[in-house]
Amino acid sequence: MSWIARPLEYILEVGLHRRWPKSGLSFTGDHVRRILVVRKDNIGDVLCTTPALRALRRAFPTACLAILVAEHCRAAVEQNPDVDEILTYTKAKHRAESFGLAALWDLARVIQDLRARTFDLAVTMGRPCSRSSAWLAYASGARWRLGFSTPALQPFPFFINLGRNPGRMDSHEVDGCLDLLASVGIPAAGRRLTLIPNPDALVAIRQKIARAEVGSGGMALIHISNRREASRWSLAAFAETADRLHNQLGLSIMLSWAPGDANNPLFPGDDGRAEEIAQRMQTRPILLRTPYLDDVIAAVSVCDFILSTDGGLMHMAAALDIPQVVLFGKTSTLQWAPVSEKCTVVSRGGRVDQIPVDEVVAASIAVVSRWGHHRPAGVASPSAVPNQS
Repeated sequence: MSWIARPLEYILEVGLHRRWPKSGLSFTGDHVRRILVVRKDNIGDVLCTTPALRALRRAFPTACLAILVAEHCRAAVEQNPDVDEILTYTKAKHRAESFGLAALWDLARVIQDLRARTFDLAVTMGRPCSRSSAWLAYASGARWRLGFSTPALQPFPFFINLGRNPGRMDSHEVDGCLDLLASVGIPAAGRRLTLIPNPDALVAIRQKIARAEVGSGGMALIHISNRREASRWSLAAFAETADRLHNQLGLSIMLSWAPGDANNPLFPGDDGRAEEIAQRMQTRPILLRTPYLDDVIAAVSVCDFILSTDGGLMHMAAALDIPQVVLFGKTSTLQWAPVSEKCTVVSRGGRVDQIPVDEVVAASIAVVSRWGHHRPAGVASPSAVPNQS
């Protein structure tokens, strides 16, 4: 610990937590009654944490398990049976004013909520641990703070007192989360992701599909949005692929995208791109504008096949056991490929725009031919949904 870290620890321990600093604390699971998991990233990151949530639930069946996520990720864990409580905050980049009284007030509210719950164990997921995540774990007052430490935590290394070396980060994110828990003796309980659609959103999506009067050959959802430039496919490629999936596989096409205007500085959307793809297509698609994450999850759950670029939606499809083809740009497949045997990843030189349509169509045909028209238990096919409009 650096020369400045020790006095900082003393000041914060006494001033914030009203306790004396303690060193050399060993983790004792017998004393864990309340657990906080901090995952302040995006939707895919949160879903990749769900196997770790299940492991924590199995290890501490009577403990209260809470998770802190960004507000726009709430729906990813809202129906999760392993979670007792969800705490949220709004990311600075999603605020009209990134810095100001509103942001400071929200941060103060989050810290107050954390401290009021008297957590015993706080776990910061993600490799390596960010300073802001470590701060939230520390500010919670938890006796034990577990996370992958990093030099970036200086001069506050004491934020994480059960620090682990993230290593080369050459394993999947799911396994990284599970390895972090294993370092303190918490065993894994499988790698499967957990995601349960909101029942009300599911009803609304079924009604929308029923009104569209789609065919009985199955439904393909094509998600066109990606904020990373290397992971964007051309509009012409999406349109041609959609038509060929319809013509060669008999699939009805549903277009999905991040809703909104492309010039929105907080949540840039692809309304215009979706309309242009639809105009280019010979097949008439269902245009699925999904203002809420609940809507997207429900739509994925009722489809038979998913085509998307690398991002949160591929993890939704994996969690819901939907066959899919994913186009990868620079994102590491080793760390972020969907945890699913029903997934084919297509990549070409670190840029999605270099992937030819023929390769994507061939991969899609192979996936659909192998896995057939999949439907999760309890979810009716679009053609079987009565028109309730």
